[in-house]
Amino acid sequence: MRVLVIGDTHAPCMDVRYIKFLSDLHDQWNINRIVHIGDLVDNAAISYHPKSPSLRDSEREFSLAMDQVQMLYRLFPTKVDWLVGNHDALTERNMADCGLPRSALMDYTELWEIPKWVAHPRFTDLEIDGVIYRHGDKGKGGAMPAYSNAQSEFCSVVQGHYHAVGGVMYGANNKARYFGGQTGCGINISAAAFDYGKKFSKRPVLGAMVVIDGNPFFEPMCI
Repeated sequence: MRVLVIGDTHAPCMDVRYIKFLSDLHDQWNINRIVHIGDLVDNAAISYHPKSPSLRDSEREFSLAMDQVQMLYRLFPTKVDWLVGNHDALTERNMADCGLPRSALMDYTELWEIPKWVAHPRFTDLEIDGVIYRHGDKGKGGAMPAYSNAQSEFCSVVQGHYHAVGGVMYGANNKARYFGGQTGCGINISAAAFDYGKKFSKRPVLGAMVVIDGNPFFEPMCI
């Protein structure tokens, strides 16, 4: 398979240049499968973190997020494997806190009007050509989380979740070579939802992954 891996987009906080970047990668690499690594949307208004008053309007955020999700859907209107991330899952996490069952929540693809995409439940490990794809909010962290998780799984892992990391790191044992691939992300760092990051020296690495027959390539986005 020729897989394009879309990094965290956190709609409505996606960098609008990310759309053209993904489109160019799709054409350049002759892609035939697409994975969204998770955190398609941000859901700042219903998050568990302290937030400024400007982030508490859930209806406005949903409308703006829908606009960006539909931009992605127009670009990729066929099957996309979407690995539901921790921000995507805030709806069901809040419902669970209220004692409501998951069955009471609208299907994610119906909620975001992306009927041809496939939403995989949070913490899913999707395997393609012997490579595990996951959002990244389980397993190990560290300087290169995907590589740490590849060592734990004894096979290659591609993941997102950590916005400030992008690239590929290899390892090997007596039986196989493996890699950890961090997708980077496609977020607009100036969005109010990311104000928490201003105190850190690290900044998001904008980019995406391409994996050709199990071989990884990190593509940074020019800024």
